[in-house]
Amino acid sequence: GAMSRELVGRRRPGKWLLWLAIVAAAAPSTVCQVHGSSALAQGDGVGTFPRDGFVVVPGFASDDECDRMMRRMAELVDAWDPDSHEKSVFHTDENQTSAQGSDRYFLDSAEGIHFFLEPKAAETGPSPSPVVTKALSLNKVGHALHVLDPVFREYSHSTKVSDIVAKLGWQHPVVPQSMYIFKQPKIGGEVTPHQDSTFLFTTPRQTCLGLWLALEDATLENGCLWARPGSHQEPVRRHFARNPGYFVDQNFSEPMMIFEELAPVDETTGPAQRDASAPGPIQTPEDARARGFVPLPVRKGSLVAIHGELDHLSFENVSPKSRHTFQLHLIEGPIAGVTWSPRNWLQYGGGGGGFPHLGLGQDM
Repeated sequence: GAMSRELVGRRRPGKWLLWLAIVAAAAPSTVCQVHGSSALAQGDGVGTFPRDGFVVVPGFASDDECDRMMRRMAELVDAWDPDSHEKSVFHTDENQTSAQGSDRYFLDSAEGIHFFLEPKAAETGPSPSPVVTKALSLNKVGHALHVLDPVFREYSHSTKVSDIVAKLGWQHPVVPQSMYIFKQPKIGGEVTPHQDSTFLFTTPRQTCLGLWLALEDATLENGCLWARPGSHQEPVRRHFARNPGYFVDQNFSEPMMIFEELAPVDETTGPAQRDASAPGPIQTPEDARARGFVPLPVRKGSLVAIHGELDHLSFENVSPKSRHTFQLHLIEGPIAGVTWSPRNWLQYGGGGGGFPHLGLGQDM
């Protein structure tokens, strides 16, 4: 997802792994075909995206393309000095607003290539120094790889990316954000249910589109995506917004960022939303299925296109294998009459957008 990763308590690994075995035996590889790839193969380019709010495109990137991006990231990590700045841990639990919400390094990553640690890696002791430890300690790298790095820029502004975005209905897209997610073996944290538009908020309508590229196989064991089909027709529930108490009133004891609740859950939001908001956190795959989520295991090179209002999640990585992904998030630009919220965390310069136009690399 775009940023939300709120940990929801300790998992019961024995029960969870038993469930995985049952699911793997029953239906190991049918989900992506059910949700749109066969329709895409027939040439309409949209599949079931309008109905489900997501679509899977197998083989979108070649193995060579994926390997090239992973090699480039390994070079960037190798050149990164963990002691060159104060450690920034990417929290996604109840500490999110006090972590990212008070982290200048995080806010400055809008126009940079910044490195964020896994909470579990940071808890293990002093700063990582050996290359292996350093490489395995990272949660993510962001948020301007698509602007600053030639390898990631080449993919981000490729014809095939522009084509799929156009086929899905975006007319004048700009690219505010990119990020590389590691989903580290054993410690790659879960991403609880969220909508990307919470973090990439636009007016007068929501226009976020996520392009989630699997650089490695994403499986039930290593933390594949789960999505709730049709949930993109529900309103955005909250906005991760700049806190006026900090930025306007200059009360620097307050967090920079806060969650503002937008859409109270009631009978008008539909039965799917009522199921998803049932009491208690989603702690197991059984919980997720009960709330209407389906898993999306995909092969290396597959692309998952995600509507900004789609409810989606991923569980922690309990396997010995990583689950690297490269993710782009787009919005409609000013030409389409759409405005990037000045209260979003990610701002260029003095704010107001200025993001590169998809495929052209020019400011719009």
